[in-house]
Amino acid sequence: MNAVFKWSDERRTAALRLAEGNLTDAQIATEVGVCRRTIWSWKQIPEFSATIESHLEEFRQEVRRRGLASRERRIRALNDRWDRLQRIMEERAADPKMAEVPGGATGLLLHNVKGVGAGEKAKVLDLYTVDTGLLKELRELEKQAAQELGQWVERQEVRQLTKAYVTVGPDDL
Repeated sequence: MNAVFKWSDERRTAALRLAEGNLTDAQIATEVGVCRRTIWSWKQIPEFSATIESHLEEFRQEVRRRGLASRERRIRALNDRWDRLQRIMEERAADPKMAEVPGGATGLLLHNVKGVGAGEKAKVLDLYTVDTGLLKELRELEKQAAQELGQWVERQEVRQLTKAYVTVGPDDL
């Protein structure tokens, strides 16, 4: 004969901790004052397992509402990063040192200094390169945003086959 399952504060806490997934069964058992085997036994009870699953579903719903699982939040985060990268380019372009550099007003150039030679013949050279890392990240953000919004279509190769029909008569055989 099965005993009737009765809820207690210990069982409620254990069900919640199991759903959270941050602690081992042994740690949860210690927290609620039972042995690890008791936790195992409780997990075999359908009501207890259903409560764990209910907590898990609440957590999932919360993530969907508030976390990156929300498309709105992802788009906002992508926009924020895109805006910050744009600001980097604007600040570089506004730097007076870049005014005389070809392409300096674009904000797309990185300025590096390199020492060449040794001793009295040593020279310091200004090197300017396109910031391909920044450009790549901008493109990736733009692609991801377009995908999120359903505006991205992957290229597909289309091959057109041409069929030719030849009429053959009895004299051609």
